Amino acid sequence: MTEKNKEKLFTQAEVDNIVKERLERERKRYNSDNDMVETLQKELVTVRAELQSLMADNEAKSTALKAEQVNKTIIQELEKVNGINPTELARLFINNASVDDTGSVVYTDDSGNSLPISEHIKEWASKSTWAIKDNQKPGSGSGNGSSCSYQSIGNDELRNAFGLD
Repeated sequence: MTEKNKEKLFTQAEVDNIVKERLERERKRYNSDNDMVETLQKELVTVRAELQSLMADNEAKSTALKAEQVNKTIIQELEKVNGINPTELARLFINNASVDDTGSVVYTDDSGNSLPISEHIKEWASKSTWAIKDNQKPGSGSGNGSSCSYQSIGNDELRNAFGLD
């Protein structure tokens, strides 16, 4: 017998059976892989949703912290210039104040010009003496008793300053 004759010959039924078994194995593997892909896709959707939620929470917390920083800084600067009620006066500046890229609180005027909030409040305080505490010590006046260190202003001006119109 030659080497060719030693090879095993398969009948058509045996070949069909071998092919059928191979296809079944591949289908099982494919279905298993497909199930795994579907599971991973579902997990990916869940993880993305959680990530978006965390990012939204982080953004909200960041915004709240910046707002708190702005408010505290405004109040501190108003206290430095002896504002009569820094917490209430802060409302005059809060809408135009923000935290810049360097983390500093700035005031942006209607023209779009920004400057540090401390500079703006100092400038504002020099023009708004009605909102500054009188820290003059008793008896240090001119001696005639008629000196007064605050400006007399009307109710309309005060209401306008606090946005109560």
